[in-house]
Amino acid sequence: MIFLSASVPQPDREFFGTENVYAIKEAVISFVRVCAEKKLPFYFGGHPAITPLVWNVAKNYYEDKEPAIKIYQSRIFGDRIPKEVEHFKDVHLTDAVGDDIRQSVDRMRHVMFEDNPTDCAVFIGGMDGVVVEARMIREMYPDARFLPLASTGGAAKAIYEEFQIEDERLKEGYAFYELFQDFL
Repeated sequence: MIFLSASVPQPDREFFGTENVYAIKEAVISFVRVCAEKKLPFYFGGHPAITPLVWNVAKNYYEDKEPAIKIYQSRIFGDRIPKEVEHFKDVHLTDAVGDDIRQSVDRMRHVMFEDNPTDCAVFIGGMDGVVVEARMIREMYPDARFLPLASTGGAAKAIYEEFQIEDERLKEGYAFYELFQDFL
């Protein structure tokens, strides 16, 4: 199973100003296209900036077929869950932990990772949550292949450096479709 961790850094949040929004968008689109074309299942946490991108690509490839995409959301977000989530067929809602967003998201991540033995993890852009997910994946699935697209900036670049990944295509490349064709 492949895990996608992606988000766009927001103003007044960590990594804001270090991201390449265009590259993040293109990388997510390329990732979903390659997974769809190769019929590779993947899962992700349904970030509100990423979910619409995933859906816009997936709907063109899967049509009436059951998509091989699992999406996870915490119930704590209630009506703030992206409307595109309703289009996915494999949605997992996890219970909130009181009114605590951090604990609720942490619960969702634990459920998501326990449910999905992970062979490969892809990191695109992102804020601190993407770094947290990388560390959790490394701890739970130490043999999983890491693909942090440092060229998208944000947390992905920090993960590339923290985990001492050495691949120029991940560090500086923008040919995301070809990269995913080769790596996935």
